Amino acid sequence: MSGTSSPEAVKKLLENMQSDLRALSLECKKKFPPVKEAAESGIIKVKTIAARNTEILADLYTFSYLGTSASVFCLLTIIKITILQTAAGNIINMLWQLMENSLEELKLLQTVLVLLTTNTVVHDEALSKAIVLCFRLHFTKDNITNNTAAATVRQVVTVVFERMVAEDERHRDIIEQPILVQGNSNRRSVSTLKPCAKDAYMLFQDLCQLVNADAPYWLVGMTEMTRTFGLELLESVLNDFPQVFLQHQEFSFLLKERVCPLVIKLFSPNIKFRQGSSASSSPAPVEKPYFPICMRLLRVVSVLIKQFYSLLVTECEIFLSLLVKFLDADKPQWLRAVAVESIHRFCVQPQLLRSFCQSYDMKQHSTKVFRDIVNALGSFIQSLFLVPPTGNPATSNQAGNNNLGGSVSAPANSGMVGIGGGVTLLPAFEYRGTWIPILTITVQGSAKATYLEMLDKVEPPTIPEGYAMSVAFHCLLDLVRGITSMIEGELGEVETECQTTTEEASSPTQSSEQQDLQSTSDQMDKEIVSRAVWEEMVNACWCGLLAALSLLLDASTDEAATENILKAELTMAALCGRLGLITSRDAFITAICKGSLPPHYALTVLNTTTAATLSNKSYSVQGQSVMMISPSSESHQQVVAVGQPLAVQPQGTVMLTSKNIQCMRTLLNLAHCHGAVLGTSWQLVLATLQHLVWILGLKPSSGGALKPGRAVEGPSTVLTTAVMTDLPVISNILSRLFESSQYLDDVSLHHLINALCSLSLEAMDMAYGNNKEPSLFAVAKLLETGLVNMHRIEILWRPLTGHLLEVCQHPNSRMREWGAEALTSLIKFLAPFQRLQLLLLNPLKEMSNINHPDIRLKQLECVLQILQSQGDSLGPGWPLVLGVMGAIRNDQGESLIRTAFQCLQLVVTDFLPTMPCTCLQIVVDVAGSFGLHNQELNISLTSIGLLWNISDYFFQRGETIEKELNKEEAAQQKQAEEKGVVLNRPFHPAPPFDCLWLCLYAKLGELCVDPRPAVRKSAGQTLFSTIGAHGTLLQHSTWHTVIWKVL
Repeated sequence: MSGTSSPEAVKKLLENMQSDLRALSLECKKKFPPVKEAAESGIIKVKTIAARNTEILADLYTFSYLGTSASVFCLLTIIKITILQTAAGNIINMLWQLMENSLEELKLLQTVLVLLTTNTVVHDEALSKAIVLCFRLHFTKDNITNNTAAATVRQVVTVVFERMVAEDERHRDIIEQPILVQGNSNRRSVSTLKPCAKDAYMLFQDLCQLVNADAPYWLVGMTEMTRTFGLELLESVLNDFPQVFLQHQEFSFLLKERVCPLVIKLFSPNIKFRQGSSASSSPAPVEKPYFPICMRLLRVVSVLIKQFYSLLVTECEIFLSLLVKFLDADKPQWLRAVAVESIHRFCVQPQLLRSFCQSYDMKQHSTKVFRDIVNALGSFIQSLFLVPPTGNPATSNQAGNNNLGGSVSAPANSGMVGIGGGVTLLPAFEYRGTWIPILTITVQGSAKATYLEMLDKVEPPTIPEGYAMSVAFHCLLDLVRGITSMIEGELGEVETECQTTTEEASSPTQSSEQQDLQSTSDQMDKEIVSRAVWEEMVNACWCGLLAALSLLLDASTDEAATENILKAELTMAALCGRLGLITSRDAFITAICKGSLPPHYALTVLNTTTAATLSNKSYSVQGQSVMMISPSSESHQQVVAVGQPLAVQPQGTVMLTSKNIQCMRTLLNLAHCHGAVLGTSWQLVLATLQHLVWILGLKPSSGGALKPGRAVEGPSTVLTTAVMTDLPVISNILSRLFESSQYLDDVSLHHLINALCSLSLEAMDMAYGNNKEPSLFAVAKLLETGLVNMHRIEILWRPLTGHLLEVCQHPNSRMREWGAEALTSLIKFLAPFQRLQLLLLNPLKEMSNINHPDIRLKQLECVLQILQSQGDSLGPGWPLVLGVMGAIRNDQGESLIRTAFQCLQLVVTDFLPTMPCTCLQIVVDVAGSFGLHNQELNISLTSIGLLWNISDYFFQRGETIEKELNKEEAAQQKQAEEKGVVLNRPFHPAPPFDCLWLCLYAKLGELCVDPRPAVRKSAGQTLFSTIGAHGTLLQHSTWHTVIWKVL
């Protein structure tokens, strides 16, 4: 107002003054005539000479001493007219007198507020007097005045700090030399502060003094003050004006030297107090914790940690350690509830948790704060199950009831709510007879507190049953969600940066090469630091998290809660996998696997892993060890399936509950979405799935997919309709899981194949010595995995087929039948892959070493199918295929010989022109060997006919065959010379084409001496007919061999 001198502004000011004086005149018309007259004469004076307003003020001052409501009105008018500092001091003095006389208290407060908010002239003593005045009015006997005064004090405190912020804003461009503040409580150090900052400093310092029950330095004239109100004011200042404390050394000093010691001092009753301990044993009685103070202290601590963590690292360590202590079982229920609410506030801030980890857990000789917080939440949850809160009649009758003989009935009120005759179950956790309801307390990711907000309560509230458990449960979920999304986000950024750097580095210009190297090394350093923090965060929290989540999973009776727990375990397992933390990854996966199987299910792989050592391992909170409690077998879940366990000697049946199926789905989801990071834990996942598939009665069908089928023997599987409808879905997900293996990198794919092979070996061991139905899960899934990874079959072909060949030799017929099915399906599917033909057909040839006729039959059927579909393009694969036919021995049964001979007939009739000429000799050998088989005469005679057909073919294509053989001979000769060996082939030194004829004649010659007359006759006729018809093709020297070696 003082800075405005434009005619319009002056005119407006005069008009306002006139209207205020008129209002004052009306107010005082009857009761105070002198004031009325002064106001009216003022109106006249304003009208005549605006410049001489001082006279009006003098009159109004005089009348303000009358001590009436009119006097307040006079003062309000003066405030509007005046803006002089001296005048402000006078006004405050007048208000003080009115306050001391207890007059017009509400209007006094209104006046102070107007005085302080409309201008910034009130400073120092005048300001402190105005604030004290409001404080004094807060402690009157009138409720309305008290409340209004409290609101005014809050507003005035805010105004003082807002002024300081505005002052900083005005002087922002002027750079000041910071003056070092001496480490003492000497108040003179504030001389460096500007006026508004000084007021704020003095006010804040005195609030600390008052809360500490000391005399204030600046707020002179205070008569009484409550700690609760003081703490609320401190909290609001710290929360609303953090920048003041972060930017000004003087204020930072106040935080460190005054606020933190004060908070720690006020916490002491809560630290020392133990519920149930007798007071007489200690010399001095322990002061009981007081809810209003404690709750406000926790609010202050929350703000200090959230806003000033970087400034108060050591102090925050103390606060956090105290918070952890407040969760102890011997603290009052309300204290544990507000402490867990405070911890929840930190759990939704992953960056803050990361700072805890960096500042404490990663430093030597420091408290492992982050680890302790997580472990404390875990032991807090355990303690709620083991020691039900006293005073909650619902659970007190269950305390200590570990009725070992038989099932424990839930308490009478265990969540059964009758609605219109029906019964609905409340979501709850139930463990060994302790029933704890799950309350809906907050939305995910936000920490909305209940008891930390009860600023109007004096007595500690009664905490409803299940409240503390529900908050602790949310803490765990928010903590997992926060740190996993934060770390995965940062991991993603690092990976993207690495990619970009690699791309840029691949096309560097000369000048930027040095720069690129520098930025790459910086980036690597940054990544190493980040990775260390991520790993420490996970290492610090996984033990406590897993213990708590496993217990909650076991106790959960609510599908939504179970889903949340499983999701948390899944995200942690995936994160550990991405960071390469094997032990913790396997531990989380084991927990999900155990949840999928019936309780106490004997699955060795889960009990021998490192993770299982957790079940009897204790972990520590602040150095004190906490035992993990083992899962209870009392299930309150609906049984949805009954089946046989997968064991050598199945004992009775096992039951799967809806929770088991829920865990199984999570396991499938984990393997499907995070297969790339599972590594060696594929073993755990697949072993569990194999057992579940067995219990549910899923059997392999063509292509390796599992379909619902009945067990061959033993009690058949019993499934509820709910699971019957689920089975095709589960079967589908299982197939999709192995289909998605095509997106795994080579290393992960090897892990998957190795896991399937070792599972299959176990199944083979189990199937030895009995002809019961074996588990074919692994073999079926090896087939499925092979089929979808055709594009890189060479990297997995050898381990895959090597194992399937072992399966083909198994004494259990069903087992080897599936081994052969898998192997031949893969070979048939892959036959078109020209470039890998030798690699792919090799296992087919190796099957010839297996004596089981059923396997050989599958092998020959496969050869027949390959010939029918790919015969024209076998190329280098011919020797292998012909070798399979030739490997059939005389003693292997008629049907095998017949199938093999069928293949040979197909080759001779259709494929002689398409095969390399070097393979013709093998065809002759194979045809001859069939002539010698004595199982069936027809086959021997027909094979002689085939030899005649072959000789015909040699005659027709003589020139071509000769050329090709000579070429091949030259190449082989050269190789032999290089190696220094002599070329060794039958009938050497005769030319290659002659040798081919000699082989044919030799075979017919062998058949001429067969014990069977019909064969001898047929062979003799064919031999002489052949020599007669085609002998002209032989060279002279070769005739010598024919006569002496054949005939």
